[in-house]
Amino acid sequence: MSRTIEQDRAKYALEQVTGFTGDKTKYATLVKRLPAMILNNGLGQAIAFLLADDKGEKKEPSWTLYAQLQTWLFSNCIVCTGSDLITCLMNGDRKQYMHAQHETLKLLTWMKKFAEADLPKAEGG
Repeated sequence: MSRTIEQDRAKYALEQVTGFTGDKTKYATLVKRLPAMILNNGLGQAIAFLLADDKGEKKEPSWTLYAQLQTWLFSNCIVCTGSDLITCLMNGDRKQYMHAQHETLKLLTWMKKFAEADLPKAEGG
């Protein structure tokens, strides 16, 4: 029996949110705010924000969220494969970029629902 992409998206989101072990409040805040950042500024700038917020530590909630988005987008062949999401977004064509943005928003919808249910209340919400 096969699952729909929506079921796969929800399953992945649940696993990522419930499996997060760092600063849950900051993570929940990022998950809640990232969709608006994407809609206002585009996926590339929102991803760049996550990388800047992490300050190269690769341990902050912003890095974890970046890595989670990258894994989902790469594993579902939505964006080019490789080792770096931001580079793939900047080097891909408009159609790939828009598809990745749309898919990221759909995934974040699930992540936000699970974060609100599982994690401490996000700041400002």
